[in-house]
Amino acid sequence: SGHETDVVVKKGRNESGEGTFLVQAGSGRASTLTSGFPSTREALFGYDAIVIANIEGDFFTRAQLTSVAEFASERGGGLLVLGGRSFASRGLIGTPLEAALPVELNDRRAGLASSRGDGELPPAHNAVTLTAEGERHPVTRIGSSIEQSREMWAALPRLSASAPLGGPKPGASVLAV
Repeated sequence: SGHETDVVVKKGRNESGEGTFLVQAGSGRASTLTSGFPSTREALFGYDAIVIANIEGDFFTRAQLTSVAEFASERGGGLLVLGGRSFASRGLIGTPLEAALPVELNDRRAGLASSRGDGELPPAHNAVTLTAEGERHPVTRIGSSIEQSREMWAALPRLSASAPLGGPKPGASVLAV
């Protein structure tokens, strides 16, 4: 059994000011995504993981953000939130989704971008550097050994941008900065 991926890309607005989306989804699921988000809780909970990438916090309704938080906390679904727009300005601060994230959003002075977790600063601005835990974690292991993974991560291009985040919440693991 393989895996299926549904993709929704925010395009813009139509003549009526409504959001328009490019939807690529498996048969039977595309109709639940025409508004850019699964139309029911049941449709959302049918997924194994959700990636929210570079979408402003005010794009989603409070009910949608609550559903995503419940998707992670109640259903146990995977959740990845990334991209500068997702965290710009107030971003997701004060939303129901904030509690589901592994970092503090309201205290950006403890920013992850400033520390590897061991007090050592990253070698270059917007360069991704693994922490000691990240070097051992299966999610970030891209080589056949720790040394090879470290070399491969170091060879990756720098990120074009980054957003300041607060420190990790209790129980969270920082794998890279």
